[in-house]
Amino acid sequence: MKVELAKYAGFCFGVRRALKMVENNLDSLKKPVKMYGALVHNEEVVRVLQDKGIEIVNNIDQAQKGTLIITAHGTSPYIKKELEKRENLDILDTTCPRIAHIHNIVSGLRNKGRTILIYGDRHHQEVRGIQGAAGKGTKIFSSLDGLNKLNLLKNEKYGLVAQTTQNQEKFKKIKEVARKKIKDIKVCDTICNTTSWRQQEVRKIANNNDIMLVIGSHSSANTTRLYQISKKENPETYFIQTYKGIKKSWFFGKYKVGVTAGASTPDWVIQDVIDALTKLNK
Repeated sequence: MKVELAKYAGFCFGVRRALKMVENNLDSLKKPVKMYGALVHNEEVVRVLQDKGIEIVNNIDQAQKGTLIITAHGTSPYIKKELEKRENLDILDTTCPRIAHIHNIVSGLRNKGRTILIYGDRHHQEVRGIQGAAGKGTKIFSSLDGLNKLNLLKNEKYGLVAQTTQNQEKFKKIKEVARKKIKDIKVCDTICNTTSWRQQEVRKIANNNDIMLVIGSHSSANTTRLYQISKKENPETYFIQTYKGIKKSWFFGKYKVGVTAGASTPDWVIQDVIDALTKLNK
């Protein structure tokens, strides 16, 4: 059985940067150390951070002293300003630079009188942060149907951005429809390059192999999209969190296996899967 591992499997730049920032500064951070939400959407990574004494909080009222880590997904600028006012609280901001760039884009569009449209998952940390930077009147939708259902004013000026991990092919169609539907719209391509490369790569690998494994957490938006794309290309696609999710029955009569992983999946989890496939081969 031949195993093909995707070139872009595993940590993206933003996730790797966030983890390095935490690991390099942890000893010197004022205690207690807390994270505002999960640093990255992967249970294995979160477990490691919790073992180091970092507590996850989902409400800023739970962070009054010590250090609060803002995750790679970013947060609303207004929430950050509120946190910075707290005299006994230090902030470690690990926001991915690409997401911080989107905050700057929507702020600029808003200052020019444009209402912001966000293509993304309404409840995702990243989207909530972008919404905070975009201000009042911001509209969020997660599909072409959602765009068509928006109550858009004929003489209003709009700006369109996307969550960094959205499906590139779907956003392409949304941009086309938005330009036809809206008279005055500024469209910004904000899907991360790495996300696009991963999605292109998974289509190719899924077509070239008998079976596909997508590694990551079900709470990870980008991993879920990789799974959806792969499943469409190859019905024999399986979503696993770790090597423990592998079932021997999947591989009967299969000779080529493709493996990819989401942007928040650590290297050691991917290696465990490769090792498990090697044992299965033997």
